[in-house]
Amino acid sequence: MPGTGMIRIGGVALLLSGLLLGSPAGYAHHSFAMFDASRNLTLTGTVKQVDYANPHVWVYLTVENNGKVENWGMEGGNLGGLYRMGWTKDSVKVGDKITMQVHPLKDGTAGGQIVQVTTSDGHVFGRGGPPQ
Repeated sequence: MPGTGMIRIGGVALLLSGLLLGSPAGYAHHSFAMFDASRNLTLTGTVKQVDYANPHVWVYLTVENNGKVENWGMEGGNLGGLYRMGWTKDSVKVGDKITMQVHPLKDGTAGGQIVQVTTSDGHVFGRGGPPQ
């Protein structure tokens, strides 16, 4: 029957699209709307934890603010983007003293999106995402 091959291919494509969109992988990426991209905040502290994993790297920083210790969680780019900007797993390690520029969370909680990291020896790393 003429045209049945195209119908079959179209049906398979539709089925695969539905499976992808219906799977958790289809929803894995999120918006960065929770960060205030109009503000840059500079934080200096000690790295408490680093999670080098996709979809995004997380750096947790202990910061002293007016005598009070605060724990901040900052989200970076994906591993591939960070690697292209010069990051390695040894760029930021637990115990390192670093300065971070971040776009803070809009709700005021202690967190943000990494814009730039400066290590104690002066190395500067970007966040691994598109320029703003």
